[in-house]
Amino acid sequence: MIAGSNVLNNASWMDPVGGLVISLMVIQAGWGNTRAALFELADVGVEAEMRDNVRRAATKALDSINAGSTTQDVEIRSIQGVKSGQNYLMDVELGVPGTWTLEQTRGVEDVVRERVGAKVRGVKKVRVRFVSKSSDQPDFSDEFIGPNISAQSSPEPEEEEHNHSHDHDHEHKGANGDARRRK
Repeated sequence: MIAGSNVLNNASWMDPVGGLVISLMVIQAGWGNTRAALFELADVGVEAEMRDNVRRAATKALDSINAGSTTQDVEIRSIQGVKSGQNYLMDVELGVPGTWTLEQTRGVEDVVRERVGAKVRGVKKVRVRFVSKSSDQPDFSDEFIGPNISAQSSPEPEEEEHNHSHDHDHEHKGANGDARRRK
């Protein structure tokens, strides 16, 4: 546009229009960066594409475990995460039979974590959570503190009494800082 205003007669209006177009491009880029930074500060969950990538990697991890094992009983129930800088911290919820042992879940957890970490760029932490397949609980909802539970304004007071029935002498300071001996 700037070159056009120099070549064409009566096209001097192109110069300010070109400046306006460039200004709008700079504003758009600035807004995109600002929006991304604000979402990151607010711990907004990761985008759908990242969740899909994690789901694909977790599914392949479950498929890669020996066909004769009980991993057919595992279903991916939910995936969520948080972006932290350039890194992703992901949560994967797997539904398994209620009869599974800790050893069975630990083996699946290790395979899923390793596969997701190796195949999905930027994932630095994978937390695998196991729930019963028969659970109708909405995904990850039981991790939140219910509205009927409220924290006290201060921690519960600890027992401040001190048993003085020892066999040895020791000093206690009074309110004014004077030392008093007790037996």
